[in-house]
Amino acid sequence: MPELRTTAVFAALAPLALLLGPAPRPTAQPHPAGGPQAAGGEPRLAAARLKPCRVPGLDEEARCGTFAVWENRAARRGRKIDLNVVVLPALGADRAPDPIFYFAGGPGAGASENGLFLAQVKGLRERRDIVLVDQRGTGRSHPLNCDLYGPDSHAKEGDPKLLAGELFPPAQVRACRDRLARDADLGLYTTAPGMDDVDDVRAWLGYDRINLFGGSYGTRAAQVYLRRHPRSVRTVVLDGVAPVDELLPLHHAYAGKRAVDLLLAECAAQPACHAAFPKAAEELQAVMERLDRGVEVRIPDSRTGGTVEVVPSRGLVAEGIRFLMYGSTARTVPLAVHRAYEGDLSQLVATAIDRRVDLDHALSIGMLFSVTCAEDIPYIDDATAARATAGTLLGDYRIRQQKRACAEWPRGAVPPDVHELVRSDLPVLLVSGERDPVTPPEFGERVAARLPASRHLVFPRGAHGADSPCAADIVSAFVERGTTAGLDTSCVAQAAPTAFTLKADHPAAAP
Repeated sequence: MPELRTTAVFAALAPLALLLGPAPRPTAQPHPAGGPQAAGGEPRLAAARLKPCRVPGLDEEARCGTFAVWENRAARRGRKIDLNVVVLPALGADRAPDPIFYFAGGPGAGASENGLFLAQVKGLRERRDIVLVDQRGTGRSHPLNCDLYGPDSHAKEGDPKLLAGELFPPAQVRACRDRLARDADLGLYTTAPGMDDVDDVRAWLGYDRINLFGGSYGTRAAQVYLRRHPRSVRTVVLDGVAPVDELLPLHHAYAGKRAVDLLLAECAAQPACHAAFPKAAEELQAVMERLDRGVEVRIPDSRTGGTVEVVPSRGLVAEGIRFLMYGSTARTVPLAVHRAYEGDLSQLVATAIDRRVDLDHALSIGMLFSVTCAEDIPYIDDATAARATAGTLLGDYRIRQQKRACAEWPRGAVPPDVHELVRSDLPVLLVSGERDPVTPPEFGERVAARLPASRHLVFPRGAHGADSPCAADIVSAFVERGTTAGLDTSCVAQAAPTAFTLKADHPAAAP
């Protein structure tokens, strides 16, 4: 799944922990949308139901609160869960009535942490509130957290041998399931009920139509919201597009190989990079073959200050390389592969472990399982997996790891249309990176084909979505105008070449 997309178009920010001020605990049913505006343009309902709060990393006051929903929306009885809501009020006096609702990636990332980058996008903030609702099972909305590698792993003090082993260790998955099941029905944390929750929050805050902004898995969530609540939507931005008919992680291996191949082709076309790594593709293949045969690698052990030997799998390292392709770290891949080829695999292995830890702590992993074990994994058979992963670096490793985890996890019900592409005449802007290692541009094309008022932009050499002032300006103009017609997208073609790292801490000058 597009799990490490913790931010979207504009900035690669690390997740931030929210420190919320005192907040009301509403339990009433949602009120009708479209309430009158308070002074300054904020809906009266939002102004009354949220309280001032401070958010670490933002030099401004936000408004925070919680809204209670039934965990079992169909039965409407039993447990209620509190949804965490953060609103960043519009900056200007001339406020538009339609806010921007952000949908985070994962599955498992919390919008209230990962959507904070939108606070810095003046083109969006000037006239519109930014609304960050942690989807059920994420952030501070009854999160399904696991800590698969132990409570100390985030500080890199976990057991390196465990960290270098299974991606989803079965014993830890079972322990997490049993612990969470004491206070959650794990089959009820799927996308559709989460989107119905969000629409309840929209109505509770007094907003009528809203603008959707989804990143990575958040694009799937936004499409589901659009399907289920079309009358509540004004515009949609999908950044790093995950189609609802895409079975995650079926094509992670393909997307990763495609991204690496494009990167190495650019390296070969740049004289300095080609001179430094003239056989980068062959070296990568040799490294993978060495891993297949089994090799001991000595890596740092932060628990002792010394080192420890591990035997990394091909899957561990291939996933590590794929994760490096998510952003600007892609420029370091040829050098890291070359070092591994020369015998020093420690950097690649340590990097892969670090990304694995990041995955465990950036996401509510239980939420990831609840979504994919219901919506994706049951529909991937072995023959399909073999065809989709043939000839790739990663192979079927990720699929096998997730299938094993899902064998331990409750399977929730899904709607009959769960895998039907969404049709809509509303304006939708889709953003893809040419070298996206998880949601390649053809995913965006597939979604756009059912959206006649849409436009799909592919950023040259872009990674998971696009991270540039150009993208920020286009998205801001689209939301302000409410249409894809007439957008100035000329800056998209002006992407700079990759400044590859040719030696430690020394990127090459781009030609």
